[in-house]
Amino acid sequence: MNTQADKKCPGCGSTYDSSLSYCTKDGQALVAVDPLIGQLLDGKYRLESILGRGGMGVVYKATHIHIDTQYAVKVLHPELVANQSAIERFRIEARSAGRIRHPNAIQVTDFGITPERFVYLVMEMVDGISLRKLLENEQVLTLDRTNHILAQACAAVDAAHQRGVIHRDLKPDNIIITQSEGIDSVKVLDFGIAKLRDTSSLTRPTSAPLTQAGTLIGTPEYMSPEQCRGKQLDPRSDIYSLGIILYEMLCGMQPFVGDTTLEIVIQQLNNPPRPLRVVDPNIPEEVERVVMRALDKEPGGRQSNSLQLSAEFSAAVNDSRDGAPRTTVVGVPFERTESRKTVSMNDPEVSLPEDPRFPTPQPVVQEVVRPDTTKQKGASKAPFAIAAALILGLAILGGYLVFKNGGVSNGGATPTPLVPPATPPGMVLIPGGKFTMGPNFTVGPPEQAVRVVEIRPFYIDQYEVTNEAYQRFVAIGRPQPKGWVNNTFPAGDDRMPVTGVTWQDAQDYATWAGKRLPTEEEWEYVARGGEKGYQYPWGNNWIDGYANAPPSRNRKPVPVGSFSHDRSPLGDVFDLAGNVSEWVEDSYLLDRRLKIIRGGNAIDKQVNTQRLLDFPVAPAAGKDKDDYEETTLKKVGFRCARDAHQ
Repeated sequence: MNTQADKKCPGCGSTYDSSLSYCTKDGQALVAVDPLIGQLLDGKYRLESILGRGGMGVVYKATHIHIDTQYAVKVLHPELVANQSAIERFRIEARSAGRIRHPNAIQVTDFGITPERFVYLVMEMVDGISLRKLLENEQVLTLDRTNHILAQACAAVDAAHQRGVIHRDLKPDNIIITQSEGIDSVKVLDFGIAKLRDTSSLTRPTSAPLTQAGTLIGTPEYMSPEQCRGKQLDPRSDIYSLGIILYEMLCGMQPFVGDTTLEIVIQQLNNPPRPLRVVDPNIPEEVERVVMRALDKEPGGRQSNSLQLSAEFSAAVNDSRDGAPRTTVVGVPFERTESRKTVSMNDPEVSLPEDPRFPTPQPVVQEVVRPDTTKQKGASKAPFAIAAALILGLAILGGYLVFKNGGVSNGGATPTPLVPPATPPGMVLIPGGKFTMGPNFTVGPPEQAVRVVEIRPFYIDQYEVTNEAYQRFVAIGRPQPKGWVNNTFPAGDDRMPVTGVTWQDAQDYATWAGKRLPTEEEWEYVARGGEKGYQYPWGNNWIDGYANAPPSRNRKPVPVGSFSHDRSPLGDVFDLAGNVSEWVEDSYLLDRRLKIIRGGNAIDKQVNTQRLLDFPVAPAAGKDKDDYEETTLKKVGFRCARDAHQ
């Protein structure tokens, strides 16, 4: 490969060697020509143009000449791989990055070292702009748009963390935004590759040696305090970087700025960030609390993982808009790493692992109210007292009296009825309340012990998500489910529940649709009729033919809503006991790699307290992939939920 550093005249196009500075024909100053443009890298990637330059290397638009497919190829700076040990470290980091499988993470498809010792990574080509460019154009983003972008970025970061990969250089430059029909889609770049920078300098051009070589890795404006100290990092360092990105999206500036790298690092180590509401008083207090928590100087003060950050921010946005947030335990999706079959936690043949952290639960009924994770410590735990105080305050200030019938007396005028918000199309409003959750016998971890749970009002889909609905999601560039051809489901199956989707697929769809997956508590509350506590939607005894489940001979899904008896006692929510089982939001406490599946299906009959477990994503290939597709994806679908603030 020819690597001569030629120069080019911008006027006449003549090229010269690097010893000349001006064109001999028209006298114009020469500009450098990238020596790799037009070259064939490693005998297969033709480098065509520069997409960008950064602290790690140069990214080129390239075509794989054997399959005529375009990729983005990052050629690393030579100093990053200056010796054999650095090259071996590159192999390890590149291999780890290549194992991250997530729709919001740029996929690394290849890496290598040429005979000329050019070290490169090959990534999928994404046609979009960086979050940095978006912020330059927009200055600040709305709460909803920020929430949408953050959720996707956090999901990608979490997928990397479950693979043991700490990003180390999260910043707006490494987040790519594409749009389809006005909807932002996120791709996060360069997972783990920042670790290759084993020098005493940082990625900031003004950087200067601050500590010994090999201790500082990252971009100062986005580095955590422990990263600035050269400490061993864990996922909470990336949480800090996400907090700074979040801060910048909301108020248009970084919390720490300076003229030199040293000045910025000192601020990261010692100075508290200026509160968001000082910069912009219009930012809600609830939102500010979440962001400032992510920017805690101590890792223990931050959210424990990126999904928790995303959930807290989403709840804060909703809370600031129109009421109290839904509180939930955030799951941590790990990618599948071992062979196993779908497990039913009520199967007497299942033996649970002994774990001193989770002693065998005692068969007692306990009252459980989930903590409000979106509020600061010391916040009130008595919502009814708060409501009473608010009502009393309104009565004193405005002379209004609230009566039991829901009307308002205003100087003898006709009472004005309280009008609830409109129910979203295709959803059913489920009133809040308490119910006894869990089986009548004790199996599994404490999270499944018999207990009393309080549920806030929420909306839930009337039916499982159908092929027809899911196709609109696929049309924006999302992966098609198993069994579809050319992004199309079989003819006539438009009202069939979508199957062949992983938990991560379901989560991504729900986010795209502006909804979420129901919690396990919410799902069981609907299926059992709340305080009725039924074992099946219609009662405590199985009646053959009431649901699409064994011993019926159908053994495959049918159009949603086909069985009128398979309906929640709380409203027109169908197909809870049969058709397909459903992914819910929660993780299994004893092994957070596992996600929970609820409800019976056309192959398995289950009571409303039973659960299945499986991994949120499929393995890459082989027997494990086939097993996952046969035992889980064929019989599992999902429905969505949404908060209902009253």
